[in-house]
Amino acid sequence: MNQFIDKIKNYFLLLPLFIFVAIAFPHLSLPYFWDEAWSYFPAAFKMYENGPSLIPGSLPLWDAKGHPLFFFFISSVWMQLFGTSVFAVHLLPFLISLSTLGALFVLVKKQAGTWAANIAILLFSVQSLFLAQATFLLPEMLITLLLLLAIHFYLDKKYWLFVLVASIMVMTKETSIVFIGGFLLFHLFVYLKPDKESRRYIFESVLLCLPLIVYGMFLILHKKAFGTFLFQEHTGYIEFSFAAVARKLQIATGIIFTRYGRNIILLATLIAPVILIIKKIKLQNKKLLALLLVLTILFLLFSALNFYTQRYMLSLLALFITLTSVLLVQVKFSNRYLNVLIVAIISAVPFYYSLTKKSNSDSDLGFVNVVKVHQQMVKYCEEQGWQEQPISASFNLIFCLRNPHLGYVSSEKGFSNVMDLKKFNQAEIYLNDCTSFGADAQLDSIVSSNKLVKEFELQKAWGKIYTQLPVKE
Repeated sequence: MNQFIDKIKNYFLLLPLFIFVAIAFPHLSLPYFWDEAWSYFPAAFKMYENGPSLIPGSLPLWDAKGHPLFFFFISSVWMQLFGTSVFAVHLLPFLISLSTLGALFVLVKKQAGTWAANIAILLFSVQSLFLAQATFLLPEMLITLLLLLAIHFYLDKKYWLFVLVASIMVMTKETSIVFIGGFLLFHLFVYLKPDKESRRYIFESVLLCLPLIVYGMFLILHKKAFGTFLFQEHTGYIEFSFAAVARKLQIATGIIFTRYGRNIILLATLIAPVILIIKKIKLQNKKLLALLLVLTILFLLFSALNFYTQRYMLSLLALFITLTSVLLVQVKFSNRYLNVLIVAIISAVPFYYSLTKKSNSDSDLGFVNVVKVHQQMVKYCEEQGWQEQPISASFNLIFCLRNPHLGYVSSEKGFSNVMDLKKFNQAEIYLNDCTSFGADAQLDSIVSSNKLVKEFELQKAWGKIYTQLPVKE
């Protein structure tokens, strides 16, 4: 029996890997959606055309938006090696996501053992945010991978490897400097123990600061290229009002700890220390748990001040799952079947929500239906021969129609006369969908003076086309 359990323990990771591949692989051919469609893919494609580079100025300011260029760099190199088809490009984030599961497994196994690693990789593989982001050409999954590796190398005291991955992390997205600050703060806490040598601490702290120096060099080059250190439109989103900070904290903690069935994981995480206290079991892995808390708290506070969107919480979700798995493995009941049942329940609940609770954003699997509706709407416009007609469309559909590289139009030439819904007076065809917002007044005018000629719907995803022009049946 024990040998059978050992075999399960050693090969259990195949189950979450299978879950991930089975769900994410079919999404590789789906066209680009939302931020990857209008921002990240066009920027990476432009760098592919101009040549890969890490130097500010190799992309126009509006394309790079002040971000460090590593993500665009590796994406453009990937395109040069494997082509620019949607499937080929999406294969890169798919492999990064697969590597993230691997990094999570390695980190937790080294710190808390194989069973804890199995719990961690299973719990993370069924999360809606992870599964949705798994194939998007967006930097958050790469940041999560690099953060897990940075934690691993830091705890192993492999500081030069930490410097390498942390420098890549800050050169992937500037918000990662918050994590570097977290490592430095935590390192100070560790040093406050009386047996620590000052000289050694100073040397280690200098190493930990090197990623910040790397980003500082980028800022200097950015200032030289564009006359500004940061992208002004992004800094304009920073808010300090109590109401705004509280609102974003509520949303952020919800997406990490309670939404999509994660409340049961939070409950198990809170109960585990209580059981350890009752059983008088000494808490293990204190250093890892404390580091996870410091990094989480700092990034949550930063997110409450900065521009917020759900996918930014992906790395914190990975930290939460790591903390949960490390605690749960220490609460071992004598009945092995009870242990299995507990893990099965706290995995099954969020998995059920991942498969059934779907919105129209890129933070859960509902994006699949939205993309399919967009595909159907573009196909209908092509069948009507509207490529040259003045079309007024919602934000995401503008890019679906204009850019032939996004995977929606069937020809190499996109629609040539597409404008925002707010310019509806200049158009004859009107496209609205479930991701549209901020054009209610214009839509009232459009609906009142035009005919609904086609409607599309897939669960919560929908799209509508209005016009006075004659249409083909």
